[in-house]
Amino acid sequence: MHRLIKRLFTIITLLMVLSLAYALYGRDVVPANWHVFLDPVSFGVIAVFTIWVAGWVYHRHFRYRDLSLEKIDEMDGFDFERFCAYLLKRNGYRHITVTQESGDQGVDIIATKDKVKYGIQCKRYNGFVGNRAVQEVWAGHQYYELDGAIVLTNSTFSDSAQELADELGVQLIDRDGFRKMLRRLPS
Repeated sequence: MHRLIKRLFTIITLLMVLSLAYALYGRDVVPANWHVFLDPVSFGVIAVFTIWVAGWVYHRHFRYRDLSLEKIDEMDGFDFERFCAYLLKRNGYRHITVTQESGDQGVDIIATKDKVKYGIQCKRYNGFVGNRAVQEVWAGHQYYELDGAIVLTNSTFSDSAQELADELGVQLIDRDGFRKMLRRLPS
């Protein structure tokens, strides 16, 4: 699906270039009776391209604008992972990859910050996040041969999860840290 969208965008971009060339230079060269057909087609292509790019900019930069923690608490797991990837990007992480939904080996997102490659587990919870999340991300970070591991949640961690994370060197980002990361969203 993603490949199809890229191809469509490439085609529309090429048509846009041709439409602009026609509008700026070609009208003088083309016979006058063709203007009846080419003018509306050129305008239509330019309009479609403009709308597509505006939609892409909105989706890429403003879809999570002014998002509250209450709305985040209502997201399903996959949407939460996508949101966390966007949030990480807004907080300086690069080369962000969301792993497959199942069989991800405990790592939902792989991202790099300051030349350190992290495996990140995203947990949208209502209660305490326990040891299991720390164990999974630690195992996943070993599996993918990453430099660090992070558990990111909209909730809080149990005492035993914090103990285990300290012992293993796993970073924990709880609701307070999550709230601080939200400050980087466009408003």
